[in-house]
Amino acid sequence: MWKGIALGTLFFSILVGFVQDGATALAVEGGGDLPAQPLTLERAVDLGLQRNRTLKAVQEELEAVGQQVRQVRGDFFPRVDSSYTITHLKDEPFATLGISGVPVVGSPEFPTAPQTTNRWQVELTQPIFTGFALTSRFNISRLDYKIAQYKVEETRLSITRDVRYAFLQVLLGEKLLQVARDNVQSLEVQRRNAQANFQEGFVAHNDVLKAEVALAQARQRERAAAKQLVLLRSRLNQLFDLDLHARLELAEASFPQHPVPSLEELYAIAEARRPELMSVETSIQQAGEALTAARSRFYPRLSAFAQYYREGEDFLASDNPFTNNENAAIGLKVDWNWFEGGKTQAATREVLFKRKALEERLRELKQQIRIQVEDAYEQLQVARMDMEASETALRQAEENERMTSMQYREQLVIFLEVLNAQVFLSQSRVDYHQARYGYHLALADLERAIGGPLPEKTGGGN
Repeated sequence: MWKGIALGTLFFSILVGFVQDGATALAVEGGGDLPAQPLTLERAVDLGLQRNRTLKAVQEELEAVGQQVRQVRGDFFPRVDSSYTITHLKDEPFATLGISGVPVVGSPEFPTAPQTTNRWQVELTQPIFTGFALTSRFNISRLDYKIAQYKVEETRLSITRDVRYAFLQVLLGEKLLQVARDNVQSLEVQRRNAQANFQEGFVAHNDVLKAEVALAQARQRERAAAKQLVLLRSRLNQLFDLDLHARLELAEASFPQHPVPSLEELYAIAEARRPELMSVETSIQQAGEALTAARSRFYPRLSAFAQYYREGEDFLASDNPFTNNENAAIGLKVDWNWFEGGKTQAATREVLFKRKALEERLRELKQQIRIQVEDAYEQLQVARMDMEASETALRQAEENERMTSMQYREQLVIFLEVLNAQVFLSQSRVDYHQARYGYHLALADLERAIGGPLPEKTGGGN
């Protein structure tokens, strides 16, 4: 009996262990491995670059393009092919004796080749000159790899901006939710005061109603802020490839003031850094190589070959009563096309048109990037002024709320003035936090627009 109980206990322990291991595996697979907390902004950016699925996808694409380069490089080396062929003829080949091609009547027929032939062959081919087609294709593949690298860098810049955005927006959402909760608590106090004053006969009943309405509106704003914070957290978790409902504790970000170069300096930095520009410039280089590849059809193509074969009646081709069963050969081969209906000329013109299109695209992209830089720069200036103005407005709203509350206790103002002061204070706090975080959101946009962090030393600017 005790032995049975012990075995049952052991089985149960093993089963629980399997279940726990399976649950752990599912948690890890579903993004349950949470990072160390509290999570700083710098660590969040690193985590996003390590775990983000979009970046992993473009990195895999980069590896795929690298293999394409290896494929094209392989065309420079000798190619070795082998083949086996078995052929069975309906009638056995034969020959007769004749004079000047006229068969002699009654001459006997004798076979000239086996009716069934097995042929084994190994052939080596080495291109010698292809009209620069191989070199052009190889250069095109290497430029493809550079373009893929620029795509990875572009994705890194976007993810860095997106993670900073999501991180700061979560912090802002937490601040706005706290402001909404503080406003609800303040209005609950005002409602209780209004009810007490009404019961004492100091105020009319409509003051209580006003407090109820203001409190209901504040609670509605609190629910909206809570809902928005949930979505912001989910967006951040998505960038980290974590479970959408994972709860991360974020460290408060520092807000140093960054010196910003002048607009012209920012233009120059963006044109030197932006991977999108480099990608189009590389595509224009590719078009030049593609033009060489298209014109290669005008040239002859020279290749060398070496061949060894065995041919006979049996499977191993060792028995051939009519000729030698094995042989080898070496030689040169020249291929030169003389007419193909204007195909090469059309291919050449096609590449020229594509190169012109890329040049136009490059000019347009430069203008778009300048507009992006200008927009981010102006937004940063607006955000800086908003931050200074919101600090002043918040101090004024706090003083106004304090003075209005004192005046209400002295019966110098009506209750509506108290509610208005609460609304002004709450909105000023919202504006302050939005301006404070908005400055650094605008800074993230500017750094994305110029293709990286602001330079530490600037020749001028704000």
